[in-house]
Amino acid sequence: MKEGIVDGLRKLGLTEYEAKVYATLVGMGEATAREVHELCGVPRTRIYDILRDLEKKGFVEFVQGSPTYYRAVEPDIVMERLRSELVASIDRSAKDLKSLSLEAHGASPVWCIRSEWAIKNRIKDFLDKTERELTIFCRSPDLLREYQAALKRIEVLKIKVDRTEKFEDLGFAVVAMKEGSKRFFQDTVIDGVSYSIDGLMISDDRSSIVIGTIGGEKLAIIIKLPIVALLQKAIWEAMV
Repeated sequence: MKEGIVDGLRKLGLTEYEAKVYATLVGMGEATAREVHELCGVPRTRIYDILRDLEKKGFVEFVQGSPTYYRAVEPDIVMERLRSELVASIDRSAKDLKSLSLEAHGASPVWCIRSEWAIKNRIKDFLDKTERELTIFCRSPDLLREYQAALKRIEVLKIKVDRTEKFEDLGFAVVAMKEGSKRFFQDTVIDGVSYSIDGLMISDDRSSIVIGTIGGEKLAIIIKLPIVALLQKAIWEAMV
């Protein structure tokens, strides 16, 4: 029996023995418990329990008799049922999670996100929640290119960059920073750790997100403090 078949069935929630028994029955069509045991190698002492469990899970049907014969439910029928149950479970869980109202004791207004997937999703959410104005200080064209569609939907978009020629192909109106401002975006090393900032976004003067790397690791810092966002914007606008 191919290991890939057993591994695939295990990912659907079956045990190794259950996966072997079901796959064996699919191949045999119809068989007694003894025949299944002899072909798939599952211990004889376990075969009846496993067949009963598979029947309860909807993978196996049986015809009572002496001996009892078992057959596998058609794989297409099983997979379609599992797909429907999974989708329903995902929808239900998403709805239940959204309805949760937990009491947060001093929830932090500053969050640090590290995984690539989480950073991309957080930036997308940050842009989607921008109601009117977004100010961006950027040195990475790839950062703007990644979210080009979302950025073009924003009513008031102000983009300030280190070198305008790097951003010419993006179709955004950009303004160059002054030399004095650029140094704040230059790569630096502090106590042996390298720091690099790709960009800073300020949304509606309420929140901000800094995207960069620390020690070679991708990082995003979200700050949901209006006073900090206002200060960041005032400082940078004065320097550009």
